[in-house]
Amino acid sequence: MKKILTILTVLLLSSLSYSQTCEDTSPYKEGMILEYTNYNKKGKEKSVESHTIETVSNEDGNLTIYIKSIEDKTPKEYILKCINGDFYVDMSNYTTLQNNDNSNNFKVKATGDFLEFPDNMEVGTVLKDGTIDLAIGDENSSASIATMNILNRKILANESLTTKAGTFDGYKVSFDYIFNIGIIKFRGSGIEWYVKGIGIIKSENYSKKGKLRSSRVLTKITNN
Repeated sequence: MKKILTILTVLLLSSLSYSQTCEDTSPYKEGMILEYTNYNKKGKEKSVESHTIETVSNEDGNLTIYIKSIEDKTPKEYILKCINGDFYVDMSNYTTLQNNDNSNNFKVKATGDFLEFPDNMEVGTVLKDGTIDLAIGDENSSASIATMNILNRKILANESLTTKAGTFDGYKVSFDYIFNIGIIKFRGSGIEWYVKGIGIIKSENYSKKGKLRSSRVLTKITNN
């Protein structure tokens, strides 16, 4: 009986510890603002994105984080999730397009998978692929115009990265992508730095020939 009670106690404590992983690692609070800066291939600043944490939903230690971003006066909304320590990044954050002409009701919207970053990441691990669908339309109907596939995601290193926002311990991840528009395909690759509980703090986009196209870096964190 004592052995059974001991085993049950260990299992219970392990379960409680595991369910609290998200709360322990994620710094997101309502009102927090993250600033990302986009650079061109020469390292020149192109634009700045402001990401505001609107709501943080906590259900049994698992988090759903609702974020509103603004770039060039264009608002977008996306979600981050943390479930049992595994982190999920909404892929639509990087490809959602919105028509700047308010007189036109048609928009290009991106819907897709959540890219998974598991809790037990190790160098050499191959991560799951993801897909994004781009569609044009209005609130009533839409038609798919393109898809983007994120492939061959692999953890290259566990390393420290310093940006203007601070120094972070995270993982360097490589990936390939294919952008399909009808029968036309564009291929490229990327490198991104993932920090547990936060998400992507830096990304680099490369052409098929391996030439840097652009980069995006977390440059400021404001706690309100």
